[in-house]
Amino acid sequence: MKSDDMKLNLASIFTRYRDRHKTEYGASTTPNQWSALNAILGCRTGQYGEVGLSCSACPWAIACQRSCGHRACNQCQHQSTAQWLERQERKLLPVNYFMVTFTLPRELRQLAKGHQAIIYPLLFKSAVATLKAFGLNEKGFNAELAMTAILHTHTRRLDYHPHVHIIVPGGGINVKRTQWHKIKGDYLFNGFKLAAAFRGEMLRAIEQSGLWVPATPKKWVGHCKKVGRGLPALQYLSRYLYRGVISNNNIINDDGTYVTFSYKDSDTNTMETRRLRGEEFMALVLQHTLPKGFRRSRDYGFLHGNAKRILKIVQWALQIAVPIVKRIERKKIVCQKCQSPMRFTGFIPVSAKLKPG
Repeated sequence: MKSDDMKLNLASIFTRYRDRHKTEYGASTTPNQWSALNAILGCRTGQYGEVGLSCSACPWAIACQRSCGHRACNQCQHQSTAQWLERQERKLLPVNYFMVTFTLPRELRQLAKGHQAIIYPLLFKSAVATLKAFGLNEKGFNAELAMTAILHTHTRRLDYHPHVHIIVPGGGINVKRTQWHKIKGDYLFNGFKLAAAFRGEMLRAIEQSGLWVPATPKKWVGHCKKVGRGLPALQYLSRYLYRGVISNNNIINDDGTYVTFSYKDSDTNTMETRRLRGEEFMALVLQHTLPKGFRRSRDYGFLHGNAKRILKIVQWALQIAVPIVKRIERKKIVCQKCQSPMRFTGFIPVSAKLKPG
């Protein structure tokens, strides 16, 4: 079957190559990855039942196949992305923002892949502890930073590359004095010093967890850059938060043996392509499945959900009008006959569809 004879999407690719993938990679595929594979294959196929909808103005009624809702599926979680971004927008401050990125070196990636439930939380903990220490110890600053941290495990080529992006407002609060301390200029902290401190925190945390620590370079990667008022950075990160690691639009060819996808090279800013055997492409995508229950986005300091009182103090200090909380509504489905809004009438389980009569 040629690629122009079928709709190219992640589900169709997985359907075609799942047997070959099982033969070659089945032994190394984790239960979480099998779960993600099953969800992607069953998304909007009837595997999860249907949703009943009826028109609010005419007799028209339909049943839509339910989506899987799995965060590894690139057809789902669009509403979750919008909700997360809106929650973050409510907490934006009129200050400069910075994005700090901490990356695990190559020597630790195999350890991270084999012990994700241990290493990923330690990555968050070590990165945040590093920034908090810098905020409290920086001369002339001495304030508690707030942060929004997001874990990414892939490069644009989909290689395994665990790193955490942290959005930091350009200022902090001295809780004892109830004072806002603003970071002046276009500079947060020295990236080399941050990387060195993060290295010490991370290696110490891994050793304390009981895992064997391999030899690593003395210099790790840590980037720190100004990103303006914060919203563009949050919008950028939201694209990769709940919608899988590759868009269907980036899958450009499948000849029955090889799958080709496109990506933007971060160094040259040009579009490139990568061609892999179908089963290898599946393994490449599935390796980024997160452990069950793991939260890849976390807020700290006065941005945390339990720190609303401190956030109000910050908003008062910066003379910000507290935004009105709006209800986040789902995108409305309109009737195909009269364009009126459709109403939800109930779920139709798979068992009901299978009953005779």
